[in-house]
Amino acid sequence: MKSIFTILKFALLAVLLVGLAFGYVFFRVWQKNERPAIESNSWDKEEILLGHDATLKVTITAPWHREITRPTPFAHPDFLVPVPEQATVARGSLNFSGNRTWEIKVPFVATDTKTLEGLTATFPIKAPKRISPNSITLPLPSLSIVTPDEIPESPHNPEAFLTEEKPEEEPKSAPEDNAKARLWYWALAALLLIPAIIYLLRRTGIIKTTPPWEKALGKLDQLDPATQPVAFYSKLTDILKSYTSERFAIRARSKTSAEFIPILRHHPQIPKDHLEDLSAFASLADAVKFADHNPNATEAPKSLELVRSFVNATTPEPNTESSDV
Repeated sequence: MKSIFTILKFALLAVLLVGLAFGYVFFRVWQKNERPAIESNSWDKEEILLGHDATLKVTITAPWHREITRPTPFAHPDFLVPVPEQATVARGSLNFSGNRTWEIKVPFVATDTKTLEGLTATFPIKAPKRISPNSITLPLPSLSIVTPDEIPESPHNPEAFLTEEKPEEEPKSAPEDNAKARLWYWALAALLLIPAIIYLLRRTGIIKTTPPWEKALGKLDQLDPATQPVAFYSKLTDILKSYTSERFAIRARSKTSAEFIPILRHHPQIPKDHLEDLSAFASLADAVKFADHNPNATEAPKSLELVRSFVNATTPEPNTESSDV
């Protein structure tokens, strides 16, 4: 059993170190806030007829916190018109360097035979909260546009001008919706995973916790029987309730001193020989706190030692401590 916990300990430590490393890398990427970079940029055809379309394929690498808001460019040559509702964007997965790849495909209809040399297209990018460019501009690659034998009647209407068969519409991704869904998935996974990791770390000893009996004995050592009776018995009963709640998983904090004694009677791990003394102590404590009873000089020290004796009697042996915590 110990070997399994040892393996889990090192596995969790490795996961923690890897998580910290990735967290640092992603923080540095966010901190630098670099603008997206163009990895590739090309047409699916080298030559088209005037009035026909060619698809621009663009691959962009962007930091994990930057997103392509829509695939249609808001700036482009006036004689190269995007086909309505045909542009698509595909969101890639994150790599280990904290960057993400985006694939954009935009069909353009040529309405003139001008050259594309030196011309550009600009795509919008989701603006971060810091000052940063909210667009990316790319140079348009070379595309030969030739005049057909017959010119359409309305060349400036892209839908009427498109003489080729329209490509099958690809499913459009919704970056914003996908990002929110992934965020919820990660949040849910963290809520489920973090308590399990903390529990295992405690069980394996990586995270040290103070046992309830040590907490109780430490508080009892600081308690002075010469304190004003109501304050003394209030603190003493609070220590007893907190100890029994943590040690035996008993909901005693909201009970009066006399109310939680019957609960202790039915718990199998509580020594029966202490119950009568605890019952008398509970009645005395309630009388002091709620009935203005003034105890004599010997009752406070006796009550303190009674609670201390109960804590010592229910403290597990060192070889069974790990199984009782």
